[in-house]
Amino acid sequence: MFDNIDKLQFLLIAAGIILLYLLIQHIRPKTWISIAAGGNKLTSFAYMGYEKENEASEMRLTHDGLNKAVARLINDGEEDRPEVWLLNGDIDDDSNTEYKLRGFIDSNGIIYKQNIKGEKPKAIGYTARPSKPQVPTVRGERTWKSLWLDSELDAFLCAPNSEEDPFKKRVAEARLSGICFRDTHCVSTEAKSCAAALFYKIYGPKKERSSIYKDPAYGWNDTALLASIVYSILFLILYFVYTCLLNRSLLGEDWQGVALLIGCYFGLWTLIRQFKINAIENGKSFQPQLDMLNKSVGLGKTDYIITSLAALCIYFAFNYYDYDFLPLVFAISYGLGKNKLCKGTSKPWTIITNYDEDEKEEDEDIRKKEFSLLSAPTGNVSKTFNWNLDARLGKNIQGNITILFNLDDLNIEREENPYFMQKKGKSKYDSINAMLKKMLGNPNMMERTRYIASYIDNESRISHLDEMEKLQFTLDFVQEPNIAFVQSKDSKSIQYAVDYMRYPDETLYDQEGDSNCKALLATMLLHSMDYNVLFLSSEKYQHSAIGIGIESNGWLSRYFSNEEILKRTTLEFNHRLYIFCETTNNGYQIGNIIEDMRIEDFETKVELLAYTDEEDDFEEIEL
Repeated sequence: MFDNIDKLQFLLIAAGIILLYLLIQHIRPKTWISIAAGGNKLTSFAYMGYEKENEASEMRLTHDGLNKAVARLINDGEEDRPEVWLLNGDIDDDSNTEYKLRGFIDSNGIIYKQNIKGEKPKAIGYTARPSKPQVPTVRGERTWKSLWLDSELDAFLCAPNSEEDPFKKRVAEARLSGICFRDTHCVSTEAKSCAAALFYKIYGPKKERSSIYKDPAYGWNDTALLASIVYSILFLILYFVYTCLLNRSLLGEDWQGVALLIGCYFGLWTLIRQFKINAIENGKSFQPQLDMLNKSVGLGKTDYIITSLAALCIYFAFNYYDYDFLPLVFAISYGLGKNKLCKGTSKPWTIITNYDEDEKEEDEDIRKKEFSLLSAPTGNVSKTFNWNLDARLGKNIQGNITILFNLDDLNIEREENPYFMQKKGKSKYDSINAMLKKMLGNPNMMERTRYIASYIDNESRISHLDEMEKLQFTLDFVQEPNIAFVQSKDSKSIQYAVDYMRYPDETLYDQEGDSNCKALLATMLLHSMDYNVLFLSSEKYQHSAIGIGIESNGWLSRYFSNEEILKRTTLEFNHRLYIFCETTNNGYQIGNIIEDMRIEDFETKVELLAYTDEEDDFEEIEL
């Protein structure tokens, strides 16, 4: 077949095509981004191309087969401080196009976090070359190893003059691959990419749904089988032309021809992979169809049948057809072998038939979406609250909310408070029940607690807090210093009334309260967030706290040992499990209890269940 072809000439042409391809790739530069964890980088995480005219540059994910824009970088008229906006929500939601400003990077390479309105931005990191990690810069480093074509830059989540090894704080690496003629901005594309990756590491949206088993979008294995199929079709066409139309043998016993045709398979495989990558980057990905092809062919008995047939082909090829079919057998066998390395082919199909759960999950998503869009209450006096998630949980989340109050309505609430007139002949806990019933029957009295609960719920989802962190964030709102712990007899705002329990609106307006007031506020907040809550009070300690309803095998088991849960942190009430929570001073996490106190000594318990169709959804029991 190849007698008339100069093999050296053929190799030179092939080498020229490869060099031309590499040159074209470098004329079309792109910045590849890797997220680091403890100094170890994750490859093929994201990329950033150059922005089109009048369009913001975007960081697009490439892992897990995605081609999703998750960050936008906008100069906004200031060349020397591009802003980083992150996708605000679940990356699985294709309809989500909302972005939230997270910070910016300046022309010196310092990365700033966007703070609450009115406060100065806070420097949280910087960009630097790999060779000089403690010297901020926005220009990457080029080396001879890449013929000075690639440029590398790192992002560090710490101060440049930190005494600690900076590579322990490395968050991301951005590598510009290509010749860049257009990057004349004060801040380079590599630096913008590093800033976007740093903020994505802290605030970025995550895949909330279960991931599908598949190879990375830029991997090789998932295209090997498709290349074998295409190669087989082309090979059979070539064989038909030679044997039927030209009446010639395709290969005979030409080993060099066999090697050359096998090389053509790898060339075809490279082209198909590149075609897949281009389709992903242009929003026309066929990755789902590719995954289904690999999974369908690579399961169970089908794989063994194809392998057995390939072995028979080898036998017949050697004995009856010389070497004619060896390239075809190799391509099929190699494609099947690579296919077995794909994640999707090693997992069986999963059939989901529980439609009730799917509908329930959809209903909950709709309810949470509506819940997060509650309008702010109106009024003529404002109170602002600022608080942080407990730092020991490892996330730097800040809350800021302003609440408006109508003083006339607030005065009416005070006058109708069972504790306002302290000689009504009712016990303290009869009054608590009366307060709960009044609030549950009056939506206006729940308006502000529901609004705060909606803010906390929304911020928790944006920051991707888990159940533990979300509940702690709620407790931190109630605890000091956001709401001061002041005994009622020492409070001027209620005229030093003894044993006075405020309604939640009163506690919010006064921005102070004793353990009773703070526990009741926490109860109504968590009730508004659809949790079962147990109001706890002890005459022995003259103290109140709450219990939050949990599942015995739920999220709590990830934070506490079973022995600690049973002995120290939980109690059972009405066949429901609750974990103890302190609402007074700062620093108390879920499950912490004041020294020398015992849960068993909280003799009075008022249970407030999550929203139901029943009118009376709480129960008071005195032991």
